[in-house]
Amino acid sequence: MARPSSKKKIKKIPIKNIDVQPKVDKQYNLQREFFYHTGIYFKDLDNSKELNQHLFKHIKQWKKRDEKGITRSNSLGWHSAVDMHHRKEYHGLTKELFKMQQEIYINESYHPNTEPILDNMWANVNYKYSHNKNHVHPGAQWSGVYYIKAPENCGHIWFTDPCGQRHMDLPVMDPDKPKPIHYWREVHYAPIEGRIIMFPGWLVHEVAPNMSDLTGEKGWRVSVSFNFAQRWKKDEYIEPKGGHNGRGKITISDLK
Repeated sequence: MARPSSKKKIKKIPIKNIDVQPKVDKQYNLQREFFYHTGIYFKDLDNSKELNQHLFKHIKQWKKRDEKGITRSNSLGWHSAVDMHHRKEYHGLTKELFKMQQEIYINESYHPNTEPILDNMWANVNYKYSHNKNHVHPGAQWSGVYYIKAPENCGHIWFTDPCGQRHMDLPVMDPDKPKPIHYWREVHYAPIEGRIIMFPGWLVHEVAPNMSDLTGEKGWRVSVSFNFAQRWKKDEYIEPKGGHNGRGKITISDLK
């Protein structure tokens, strides 16, 4: 169950229509509702060609200065330090990420006195056979990826259904009909240059090996990953009422 790999084939979904409930055929006297959805947002940037050229140039320079990088979920590929959001040469992308977060806040009905904060951000370069093992992003409300270079067969990202109990007794489906979306066990997204994907930080995901036949830099899969959290805006914190305010954390030394 993969997303189309070409921008021309992708149908853009208006945000206001995302939560529309599917309707059951009127010939049956029954109702159906869906709950416990997991939202995955994606967006294609209009200025991606120029932006990607700029990002790729600086990521190559960064990689040359620190060829070792660090190791997290990456296997065989290069993973930069996670302070990318503090480096001015990447602020063009960082601003686009904040803009998309603000759009998500509105669509998800987050409290208007809160704001997104970018906790960490890093570059990824996946060479031939490089991949990322399945993982989550602890402490992140929203995580995501932005694609700078994505040659054919360079490795897609996929997400696993977080409701494992759903698969204890799967029904036998009609092979002549499309499988309903609520029975999908995983969802795959092809990497598309200039695309941002954002998803809950707790959602299990991984990246398939880069199997591009192109040589050298032409075969690299280059992306940027990041983690967002939420906080109250300065001087706009609203204390919980009715006994729900814990009044802050303490350590044992506070008891003396």
